[in-house]
Amino acid sequence: MGKYETTMSGAAITSTLTQMSMIGDIGKEILREFGIKKIDVKREYSFKIRGSIHSETRKRFGKEALYFYGCTMMDGYKKVREEKGAFKADNFYYKNLEMVNHKNAQTARKFRNMYFKIFLQELGDMTKATIFTPVDNMVGTSMRILDKDKIEFSLTNAVLLENEIFNRGMIFDMLTVLGGKWNFNIKFIKSKSKQDPRGWCKFTWIIDFKFNKEKVDPFEKQKELRDNAKQKFIDNVLKDSNRLRKQSELLANQLGKFIPPQMHKAMMQGDFNTDVTTRRKKLTIFFSDIKNFTDTSEKLQPEDLTKYLNQYFSEMTKIALDHGATIDKYIGDAVMLFFGDPTSKGEREDARACVEMSLKMQEKMVELNKKWKSSGFLNPFQIRIGINTGYCNVGNFGSEQRLTYTIIGGEVNIAARLETAGDAGKILMSYETYSHARDMIDVKELDSIKMKGITREVKVYEVIGRKKSKIAAVQKIESNTPLSDKKIENINKKIEAIDKQFSFLKKLIDDLNNEKLR
Repeated sequence: MGKYETTMSGAAITSTLTQMSMIGDIGKEILREFGIKKIDVKREYSFKIRGSIHSETRKRFGKEALYFYGCTMMDGYKKVREEKGAFKADNFYYKNLEMVNHKNAQTARKFRNMYFKIFLQELGDMTKATIFTPVDNMVGTSMRILDKDKIEFSLTNAVLLENEIFNRGMIFDMLTVLGGKWNFNIKFIKSKSKQDPRGWCKFTWIIDFKFNKEKVDPFEKQKELRDNAKQKFIDNVLKDSNRLRKQSELLANQLGKFIPPQMHKAMMQGDFNTDVTTRRKKLTIFFSDIKNFTDTSEKLQPEDLTKYLNQYFSEMTKIALDHGATIDKYIGDAVMLFFGDPTSKGEREDARACVEMSLKMQEKMVELNKKWKSSGFLNPFQIRIGINTGYCNVGNFGSEQRLTYTIIGGEVNIAARLETAGDAGKILMSYETYSHARDMIDVKELDSIKMKGITREVKVYEVIGRKKSKIAAVQKIESNTPLSDKKIENINKKIEAIDKQFSFLKKLIDDLNNEKLR
């Protein structure tokens, strides 16, 4: 690898990874793309690794992020160098602090240039120690004094040309120690800069210095520079976080249209298991479809068919979600739902919720039929429903690459069979479901059915309607209905019974009120 392209020391790559770790896993993501699990500081690695880390950081968080990292790049090196006597440039600066910040411009200029040369040489040596090119002596630094306060400065290292702002931040930060007497501006000269396809890149800048007669604390100036760079960087990180949050919310909303709400909520909370796993559980299963759908659809224009189907599915789905159903799938004109997973209110309440939902669906279909007929739909959709309660296998079926959350088993087949056996506008259910909802509905028992793979005979019940209370039955008698003496006597008895219940309740309330007054 090193023979044909520029490489970098593992220590330099590790330094970049450490520096970038505060903004997430960009470094780790790039390493995975290169098939690297861990960096060995004693090895050499392709220049493309750090280049990719810098480029991804710039794309996500803007050039301000790279500028900030450039400003702080030397901090890690300084800690290492302190053990060996610190940087030569720093030693020179502190030894000649008075001369570097001399009030005489000519004196200050002389020591400024001396500092610049030492800093230049040291930066070049560090670059050569960590970056290795297939052609000798390609990396390093050079300078040329263009005017007394104008210097052309070049650095050749393994930073990509597109990420020049990183190098500029590093240089700006290192030169801020001269800020006690010099204001300066760094201008990138792109025409004199060049990226070599083998990995190294030459960068050229022109630095304009202007003597400052006022006394300025260079370290305060450096702190201000870093704080400003950091704030701009943080602002971009927050913008990216908001962008990702909005993107996440959009994706979550879109995902919610394809999976059951219960599963969607669990996924958003991180509580949903995506392993290929199933469990055995007692559920209530619902199937419905449109009776004679093929014949009806052939008589409609495609645009009208789409409109009516969308209205139908929207209304049925709303009712299903309102009652806590898990929507398994839409199969053409058919709907498959179940109750009891991933959330459950208990076997009995799940079955009752399913029955109540089915009643609401058929009631809604009556409303839709009136609406559709008035809009010119001569033979509107009518649905049939089958319900069964029993043990199923429920969970994630499929492979590691793709999963589907669904249910399978003989009890599912029973619900499907009941649906196909029903007439338009009817609800058929097994005894296992009816036993939980017998106080809710009036039914008619039909002939039992036998199914392959099911050892028992399946008792079948057709829902006639909601069960009406005795009071409601009395209220429903119309005034013009001819009544016999016996019927009148029975009604009077019922009224007397109601009066007794009312009197008892009134006395109980009075007793409770008297008890409170005591």
